Amino acid sequence: MGVGGAGVSALARVFLARGDEVSGCDLRESDTTAELEDAGVRMYIGHDPEHVLFQDLLVYSGAIKSSPELDAARAMGVKVVSRAEMLAELIAESDSVAVAGSAGKTTVTHMTGHILTEAGFDPTVLVGDGSSARAGRSRWLVAEVDESDGSLVLHHPKHAIVTNIEFDHPDHFQDVEAVQEVFGEFAAGLPAGGVAVLCADDDRARSLQTPARRVTYGFSEAADYRCGEGRPFAIHHAGRELGRVNLRQPGRHNVQNATGAAAMALELGVSFADVAGALERFPGAHRRLEYLGIFQGAPVYDDYAHHPTKVRATLQAARELKHRRLIVVFQPHRYSRLAALLQDFSRSFSGADRVLIVDVYSAGEDNPTGIQARDLADLIPNGTYVGSFQSARESLEGLVGPDDVLLLMGAGDIRKLGDELAQKF
Repeated sequence: MGVGGAGVSALARVFLARGDEVSGCDLRESDTTAELEDAGVRMYIGHDPEHVLFQDLLVYSGAIKSSPELDAARAMGVKVVSRAEMLAELIAESDSVAVAGSAGKTTVTHMTGHILTEAGFDPTVLVGDGSSARAGRSRWLVAEVDESDGSLVLHHPKHAIVTNIEFDHPDHFQDVEAVQEVFGEFAAGLPAGGVAVLCADDDRARSLQTPARRVTYGFSEAADYRCGEGRPFAIHHAGRELGRVNLRQPGRHNVQNATGAAAMALELGVSFADVAGALERFPGAHRRLEYLGIFQGAPVYDDYAHHPTKVRATLQAARELKHRRLIVVFQPHRYSRLAALLQDFSRSFSGADRVLIVDVYSAGEDNPTGIQARDLADLIPNGTYVGSFQSARESLEGLVGPDDVLLLMGAGDIRKLGDELAQKF
């Protein structure tokens, strides 16, 4: 249930590849539901108690709080678990690497899975970008794990990577200390025989205490696996340079991400040559500075960035692309996040030449504070409120030219606008 979402769709792909009979439902059709149907998932649009007839297991998205299917399944004695609970079961029964963090976890999960796949581990990889999951045949599992609703503490992997810890979900957490507490419980639950790879550049991640062997990574001089500046970048360990990595993805944050994935792979016994080769061939994660096509002579990119730190990192990476001007269209995600981080958001767009702000993607939230996308646009010196996708399109038609870079950002449905624009030459 909720099979169109990134997390549940990844589980569906894995069950399907393992030979299970899989059906799924969602409120609306999407590219994801179409892809799953093509792959062999029996798909339903909408909710109906009959969907659970003759099923052995019902997995539902955490966004679903109640539904006729859940009631019917429980009445019939069908096993019912949330997406997070199902993932926790898979993690517990595997030689698992869990990747956690407020930012970067999707890319680091994909990178780690890619390295281990190329190194012959044949892992199952569960990535939260909605398209990069793979079902392996070994006991190895690499999975992105989410802190947004506190379910991080359900997971007990053998090994873990923590990228950073920030206040990103005010709909669930009161403050960053509450987020830190969840990560602390997660790290404390790692086994003594495991490896905890922690980002040395993030004070909160670096401070985590764990029974596992602690290994740090990042640009910090004190990091166990230290990445250098420039491209290709060097990785140092134990006082010596292991070699250099020629990563295709732009951005300082991606150098950091790659070093975290490399640190875990190296700790698991993969050679540096295999790590460097895999990272050089890394294709990039879906919706992470993803190239879509051309609009009025300008390349169009799409990115999931929906938090000030992610916005800054993405803009810095986009600045490495050749361009005359960097033009951004941003869709705020959730009223609660925009209200809690408004000032930080307003300062995060300094790397862009022009910023168009479309209406908030509510993700089903109420708006008790009354905050609107216009409030953010008013605080950005080069920002303009445009409201609808149609208005954004009209503004861009009179603004974008050859040698510009057009970047669309947000965790909502702004990808639709990017796909439409990229088809207009």
